[in-house]
Amino acid sequence: MAEPVNIRPALEQLLANRQTPEARGLYMTLARYAHRRVENVSRRRYSDVIGNPDREELVGEVLYQLMSGALARFQGHSVGELLAFVRTISDRLVGHAAHRKIRERNALAGELGDTVRGWIGQVPGPEEAIHLIPDCPLSEEDADYLTALFASGSRADMARQHGVSRAAVTQRLGRIRTRIEALPNMQRSAARAWVEALAVQSEHGMIN
Repeated sequence: MAEPVNIRPALEQLLANRQTPEARGLYMTLARYAHRRVENVSRRRYSDVIGNPDREELVGEVLYQLMSGALARFQGHSVGELLAFVRTISDRLVGHAAHRKIRERNALAGELGDTVRGWIGQVPGPEEAIHLIPDCPLSEEDADYLTALFASGSRADMARQHGVSRAAVTQRLGRIRTRIEALPNMQRSAARAWVEALAVQSEHGMIN
């Protein structure tokens, strides 16, 4: 049986200078394998939550992690070891993305979610919505009211906390929605993104 090819020289070239034929060949091998692995795992395990755009982003994320530090930590010498390393990273990223999307979907599953879906449609996919609240184009009063609403958990709870009727809360939401829809296109999109991020933050217990 032939000895496994030592890929360390090609790997070192890939990390130092991707322009050599050996480095380009190894990079394309990794890219093709990452693409196949992400596609297969997503379709087989998470077809209901991870769509085509998500899979494309995940392949890019796998390659980014490899080139931004993961490959430098790889200690193996054979192609088989390297592909197993890429498989582990791919599976972990796909799993994290799927579970995040499931949590985001569940965040809008209740009564409050019905209100938000009526404004913004689908639950946001990108993880940036969890970590970064976009700039809010709404007035401070409207922004504070929506933040309090999400912190309360429902229109009924909001009404009890403020000593008003649930109908009053619904009417206030209707007025805020009207103001959002009246914004210019860019500001309207920013407002919707802000509400999306607020919804995800409330699910993760980040609004007190």
